[in-house]
Amino acid sequence: MTSDTRARILEAALDTFCEKGYSACVDDIARRAGVVKQTLYHHYGSKESLFREALTGLVNVLLVDLGTRSGSLREDLLRFAESFQAQAMSEQGLALHRMLVAESPRFPELARAVFETWQLAGTELARLLREAMDRGELRQDDPEFAAEMLISLLTGTQRDLLLLGMPVECPQQSGRMARIVDCFLQAYAPLAGAAKS
Repeated sequence: MTSDTRARILEAALDTFCEKGYSACVDDIARRAGVVKQTLYHHYGSKESLFREALTGLVNVLLVDLGTRSGSLREDLLRFAESFQAQAMSEQGLALHRMLVAESPRFPELARAVFETWQLAGTELARLLREAMDRGELRQDDPEFAAEMLISLLTGTQRDLLLLGMPVECPQQSGRMARIVDCFLQAYAPLAGAAKS
């Protein structure tokens, strides 16, 4: 199978699963990809394997890369916040969340694996925060907990509203991101009298 055919199949599978969940028909996926159903089974073995690969591929696309550091903690956190929220609140990000909630009882190990992959964004963020704590830019604390807190602030109620189809202001609004980052930085500001390293 060519890489182009593989990409078409995975894209078709992802679109179909996002629309219909795991109950999506393999015939619909094949038709959308422009291949016969036997091609899907020949290369993926089962609908479950195709579902797993499509979801894993989506998570990797949605991962936030902190990229190169600017030298300003606030700017780095703001760039992360905007990128994270753009991914989490995108149509694909919301579809992934819906699918994981709906299909986790059927695929608990897949849900766990997808969650752990998504947590890589939190791991990278925790590393950035740990370095800032070591430099004295933030007070010393558990960087993993701090990363989790910031990510929770970023998703907030906006994701719930979007999942419920309720109107919200633009989730990537820069002013909102700046307020969240500034609140976070204030909460983790170095303690008065603490010496910077």
